[in-house]
Amino acid sequence: MTFRPWISLAVRCLAALGVLFVAALSAAEGDVPQGRPNVAASHPRLYFTAEELPKIRATRTAGHRALIWQNMVASADWCRKQPPRTEWIPTIADDPRYENLYDRFYAAMHDMAIVETLAFASAFSDTTADPYFEPARNWLLSAARVWGNEAKNAPDASKAYAVLRITKGMAVAYDLLFDRLSPPEREEVRKAIVGIMEAYYTFFQLPSTAGAGYNKHHGSVDASPFGVVALALLGEVPQADAWLKLAVEKHVKYLLPQALTPSGTNDQSSNFWASTLLYRIQFIEPLRRITGRDLLREFPDALPGRIALAAVATSQPNELTANECNRSVLFGPNYGQLNYWSPVLVYLAHSQQRPIYQYLALWDKSLGSLQHTRFITPTHHEELLFGTGPYALLWYDEGVAATIEPNLPLAFGFPEPEVNEAYLRSSYDEHGLVVGMKKGGIIIHAGGRAVLVDQLPTNDANKPAAPVEEMLVADDGKTALMRCVGPKSADIAEQVVRLSRPGTVTVDRTTKQPMNWWYMDKPQLEGNRLRWSDRTELTIESGKITEHKLDGYTETPVHFGGMKFADPCPRTYATIKVEPENGHVQIRVQLPDEPRK
Repeated sequence: MTFRPWISLAVRCLAALGVLFVAALSAAEGDVPQGRPNVAASHPRLYFTAEELPKIRATRTAGHRALIWQNMVASADWCRKQPPRTEWIPTIADDPRYENLYDRFYAAMHDMAIVETLAFASAFSDTTADPYFEPARNWLLSAARVWGNEAKNAPDASKAYAVLRITKGMAVAYDLLFDRLSPPEREEVRKAIVGIMEAYYTFFQLPSTAGAGYNKHHGSVDASPFGVVALALLGEVPQADAWLKLAVEKHVKYLLPQALTPSGTNDQSSNFWASTLLYRIQFIEPLRRITGRDLLREFPDALPGRIALAAVATSQPNELTANECNRSVLFGPNYGQLNYWSPVLVYLAHSQQRPIYQYLALWDKSLGSLQHTRFITPTHHEELLFGTGPYALLWYDEGVAATIEPNLPLAFGFPEPEVNEAYLRSSYDEHGLVVGMKKGGIIIHAGGRAVLVDQLPTNDANKPAAPVEEMLVADDGKTALMRCVGPKSADIAEQVVRLSRPGTVTVDRTTKQPMNWWYMDKPQLEGNRLRWSDRTELTIESGKITEHKLDGYTETPVHFGGMKFADPCPRTYATIKVEPENGHVQIRVQLPDEPRK
């Protein structure tokens, strides 16, 4: 018995030497910069070390971190009541509506969120009062047993998008729980992870998936978890060095230079900007901590936040029913609102020392929570979850003030044809005016809700619309303007949107076709004017209301295969149809403190 501590120490020393050798070899090959390798042989090491953990525990109830921790604990309490998954969902070849694909995808996301939330909660809890370790261990072992079957399930791009995320979840939990897992438990988890990783290591070297040409968003979401897993097992399994080299190559040669547009968003959806950055950060952080290689230093523009300054419109309540399209983020789906973006904003505030990102992130009252969504598969009821709350606690920097920086831009253009978006803001006040245009479709957000959401079909990532023919964005400080020609498909000749600060926006659409939109909440319709309870007003100055339906638009998430989701809180909105007058529809929106003109 007296020799066992020395045996353990010897094993750790040998492991450390092995990891240092790996780091030195990688540096010689150009994968890790020359200099001091910061490789830790012990666990945890991905996002913090055992030496850093006491400070995290000591500060988790201080300042705003207390609210983040409170939200995280509430989520962890829910997670520990959920029974671990015991049955694998195999791939079905005949899947015309993609229901099997989404059962598997949402099951993987669900399990990753619970596995990581429980493991982080256990790590952050006091050692004398930790109710989360046993459920965390059970969920980790269950995930290894269930998802380990993917080692023999031929990889493809659709599977990679889901399977590598749950594999990353297992690796993160393995790192966090390592010292409290028994050797057989560690070996069981490692074996499951290695089997999956070896299959995808081969897959990612195929010409069709190796680099440029592979979907940029999928590529980012695949390569980051692949790299995190490699870092978790570096020095413990011999294959991890090759895995890490591949993950770094993908980021350096393709993803960091090309996965986002020059204007700083994603070419399919601004919502993919948030997930691209999240996964970049989740890999870049442990890569720097463990190997010393800092990809942010090599690619200083890798984390652009401009789209958040443009599109974040108002706060996010801590309620599932608040997950509405456009409720807090313009052109965002119901699951892609501020609670989806806020962990990224917290990291940007910390890494760039930018108060504005902290300010916007703290509009999310659910910060730290597990994010439940309204996307649930119809037959097996697999729920899409996002478990990024613990990362918000990790990255929150109490030293960065949550304030509006001076001289911030208030008008934005994202001119790439695939994106074709423009935004105007009255201010960065929580209930101010924010206007967005995407390929000719307009959204006006005022007083904390969307008062006009154009029903032009311009915001479907699966069926991208053509860009407008011309787009202009200008701002002299007092008045901001965006003008576009088209889209011709909607018989629109020209649109001019003018935002006069502090709180008036006008829209002039030149068209022969009616303008249709839906709006949030329940304003009073008086003649040609809608008036909300806070006295925000929308006035139709040119055109005639020919239809007003209180249940005109029901948000029904349907995927491109035709599968309808089992939405637990479907939303129905009122719609308005306005026929043009003399070839124009003209609309004015005023905030309550702005005098009527």
